[in-house]
Amino acid sequence: MIRWNEYLHSYIPTVLTWSILSMLLALPNYSITSAFFQTLFILSWSYWGHRIAHMISADYPFNLLNPHVSIHHDHVIDVPRWLNLVLEGFVDFMCFFILCIIQYITGIHIISTSLILGAAFLYVCIHIFDYSIIGRHEHILHHKLTFCNYDPEFMDTLFGTRCEDTPYKNMNHEIIHAIYAFILAMLLKLRFNLD
Repeated sequence: MIRWNEYLHSYIPTVLTWSILSMLLALPNYSITSAFFQTLFILSWSYWGHRIAHMISADYPFNLLNPHVSIHHDHVIDVPRWLNLVLEGFVDFMCFFILCIIQYITGIHIISTSLILGAAFLYVCIHIFDYSIIGRHEHILHHKLTFCNYDPEFMDTLFGTRCEDTPYKNMNHEIIHAIYAFILAMLLKLRFNLD
């Protein structure tokens, strides 16, 4: 059962910030409506991509094909901590950048490259710095239980995949990551004339 008052207070400021900054990355090349739906898609991609990656690579030999599971979770391949973080950052980034590759190969371009890059930078920032280096409780539980706390937490709450029924975590500290990701993606957009 979702506690809506707590949900709105804990999550909405961050989700609105993410959404507005993401939509700004898509403008003016896309309409505001298109930018809105692209942002919804990217937020869903973040959650469902992580969730599905765990589902399809839970067992041998598929776990070896997914570096997120084999290196970051199961430590099937033992690498130094710094290399683990670099590889995980690369995998996190590529989980989004694959959308750019698919659009390039198919010639069907419906999602802003700048928005994709912004989302990739945001995901890497939160996952590497907040979860892997600082070590948030929610991420530690995700490593222990694997099939919960996929993040972002507001989606875990919506889809019933939070590991525990505790007060909702205030996500406002993640706004700064969104600002950094937006600035980096905007600089790339302006420098390379990305859409």
